[in-house]
Amino acid sequence: MISVKRIQAVVIKDYRDLLKNAYMLSTAVIPLFFALLLNQEGEVQTAAVFMPITLTMVIVGSFIQAAVIAEEKEKNTLRGLLLSPLNTAEIFIGKSVISAVSSLIMIVAVVLIGNIPLPDQMLLTAAAMLISLIIFISIGTILGLVSRTVMETSVIVIPVLFIFGMGDIFKTMIEAEWLIDAMSYLPDQQIGQLLLQLNNGEAVGDHFLVLSIWAVASVFVTIYIYKKRRFD
Repeated sequence: MISVKRIQAVVIKDYRDLLKNAYMLSTAVIPLFFALLLNQEGEVQTAAVFMPITLTMVIVGSFIQAAVIAEEKEKNTLRGLLLSPLNTAEIFIGKSVISAVSSLIMIVAVVLIGNIPLPDQMLLTAAAMLISLIIFISIGTILGLVSRTVMETSVIVIPVLFIFGMGDIFKTMIEAEWLIDAMSYLPDQQIGQLLLQLNNGEAVGDHFLVLSIWAVASVFVTIYIYKKRRFD
């Protein structure tokens, strides 16, 4: 049975900790600079115009989530949380709320600042964003669980930023077709293509399927690592 009160207690604690952490707060606004730099004007022609959105999910969703978990470990409070009466679902939901809300706020800001034209099918767009957030927050939780300190998390997040957030930039530098094809299945490429095809009125079922597989796989890996760390 999931207790809203126990989840609320975790959220309030994380919120207070975040307000005291200038490093994480300053990191959270970085996507705004990318939105200004990659300001979209005119019609949408490629999925690259949606890159600021995926960068936001990586920088805010994954990094803040990883930093929150790593900070708990650094302060030796994570062990107490793992051994508390909270069940797995309550811990995951409670520790993810701040990252999810922060990501949504920054996505809205990035869309407005970057003049990013979202598709008219808002329900499908919202569903795609939700699934993508589950993926990136799960990745952030995994990084936080395997990191020992917040500083170590900052180093680990860098390759994640390059791989999952800047795929459109790297694809222009790659000549190997098999590698480009493989990269097309990464979450950032799938969400970009999904939004592009929604804009063009095309079917997006395949992209939803790939994103859903990513979401389920990332959640399962998160739970596995969490339980391993709990028993350790």
